[in-house]
Amino acid sequence: MRLVSLVLSLCLAALPLSAQTLSLAEEPAWVDITAIPEGDATLRAEVEGGQFFLLSDHQMRWEGDVKQSYSRTVAEVTDRAGLEKLATIKIDFDPTNETVSLVRLAIHRGTEVIDLKDKVAPQVYRRETRLEEGIIDGTLTAVIQVPDLRVGDVLDEATVLERRPQLGAGEHGGSSWLEWSTPVALSRALVTWPEGVPLEIGPLPDRVTHSITGLGDGQVRHEWRRENHIPPVEEEGVPYEVIEDALLRFSDTRDWTAIVQAIAPHYTKDYPLPPDWEAKVAKIAAENPTPDARAYAALRLVQDELRYVSLSVGAGGYLARAPEEVIATGFGDCKDKSLLLRVILSRLGVQADVALTDLDQGYGLPQELPMLGVFDHMILRATLNGRAVWMDPTGSHEGGGLGTATEPDYGYALPVSTSGPAELERMEVSAKGTWALEVRESYDFSMVGLILTVETLNLTGAADGARARWATTPVSQIGRELLDFYQTRYPGLTEAKPPLMTDDRAANRVTVVETYFLPFTALDQNGLRQDFVFASEGLVNRYPDPQSTPRRLPMQVGGPWSFTHIVAVSDAPIDFNPPEDEVISNPAFDFSLKGTSSEGGNMGLTWTYNPKAHAVPAEQVAGVLQDVEAVRDATWFSWDLTPD
Repeated sequence: MRLVSLVLSLCLAALPLSAQTLSLAEEPAWVDITAIPEGDATLRAEVEGGQFFLLSDHQMRWEGDVKQSYSRTVAEVTDRAGLEKLATIKIDFDPTNETVSLVRLAIHRGTEVIDLKDKVAPQVYRRETRLEEGIIDGTLTAVIQVPDLRVGDVLDEATVLERRPQLGAGEHGGSSWLEWSTPVALSRALVTWPEGVPLEIGPLPDRVTHSITGLGDGQVRHEWRRENHIPPVEEEGVPYEVIEDALLRFSDTRDWTAIVQAIAPHYTKDYPLPPDWEAKVAKIAAENPTPDARAYAALRLVQDELRYVSLSVGAGGYLARAPEEVIATGFGDCKDKSLLLRVILSRLGVQADVALTDLDQGYGLPQELPMLGVFDHMILRATLNGRAVWMDPTGSHEGGGLGTATEPDYGYALPVSTSGPAELERMEVSAKGTWALEVRESYDFSMVGLILTVETLNLTGAADGARARWATTPVSQIGRELLDFYQTRYPGLTEAKPPLMTDDRAANRVTVVETYFLPFTALDQNGLRQDFVFASEGLVNRYPDPQSTPRRLPMQVGGPWSFTHIVAVSDAPIDFNPPEDEVISNPAFDFSLKGTSSEGGNMGLTWTYNPKAHAVPAEQVAGVLQDVEAVRDATWFSWDLTPD
């Protein structure tokens, strides 16, 4: 986790709103002030970017329902490069339920302490860092320029942020990083907690110490410390949800029910629809006799007719807008679209609930403590043919129905329902349900040259991707890109026909046919005759190279999905001796190669590759990577086409 803020990548517009500002205040009496550690030479030797972080101090307490967070950072400027980052302080806050105050700003220069808190003029800006993704969250950024900061100075700054509750559930808890991707002499987290109230704490490594002190007023103080942290060497291919740095997570419960109960009334009640949409729903019911056909027709309606825009300001980050408003504006985010789809499905007689998940870290939700901040996405869970079917209303260019539509693979989700206790559910997916591709290359030799025909069948997620690409990219550009791929392997190849795309959206099948010609003269001019390649490239490119040290963390695989590649050669000028069959199976994937041949220059090669796990444990990585090298050796073959 980065301790320093990223440099702003877009322009900021100042907000002349006095109520939305960073105030200057004294350090609260409840804050426990700790001495600044010096940091030893070993730690200093690992410093990068001209910044040596001596202290990261995070203290949290509640005043009634209001959460108060004190954050202090002390860093030494060790090089000119550090000035650029440390001299600009940026503090983000949500003005709808948060206020922030600067309570400490000082420079330690030798034995001198220069107090700057009352000498700076913070500027508050509105910046939408995810605007290109269609997300407007209303976050403000207070920016402070530290005057006269020099190399060798130690900058000491602290803020207090007060957060008022928005939903009344999933908010009595928090998190704090105790390790970062940069060396830190001391990271500390203090939590003041009422005696007798359950305190659930997520797992932490033994290198973090924990102590408890009674405060004598019905409160106890929990303190976690991590001293002299040097970050380990990063490993490649680690799943998003795997966190190696020590992260304190705490809550007053391990039960998700309170969060669900807080938002369920909003997401389970009925809402009116405009007359024209009531008519669309009635048409779906009339044209689709089965529940599954109706459900997917409704999904396509919501996906296709409403563009994606997220107004996640204040409570809008948790509660969807009413369906009538969403339809009237013509846009909605994941919450808006999921609620609208649930309302439509209820009219169509399909049982469905909205569900909370996380796009990148959904597989890690079982390790999380119940808090609102662990989710960043909402989808729908429908019950069709007696089983759970997951739908993402924010998808685009999707096709198919039950058994042919793409199955979202986010790991786990939390259905929002008024019945029973709330529990995370595993989003079960099949190999072909997430992404499936079948490629057939036909090499037909004749007296004048070679006709290469490539037929690619895209299914489920691959079909959605192909459909989107062909809808948004000129055919001429697609043709050039496809031709470039094969010309790299076969210089002199030309396009015999423009690529042809056929889309059966109802079945979610997109077929692309490419046709190329390679004159026999090109075989000799470019040395292809002596080195003619048949290959299935890129199957295992996503895997990292083996590392020299033992693996510490799991490795992401990205499955399950399905790939089949068939090469059919006919009437070549030689008879082939195909490679030996190969079968590889490990916890990450299954791979096979099968070759056949017959007289008259005929040969067939079939590769299958099926990742079958989201990730594999660290102890299995070395064996998987050995198999990856074997796969690479079994996916590229060349022949001398010179007749005997």
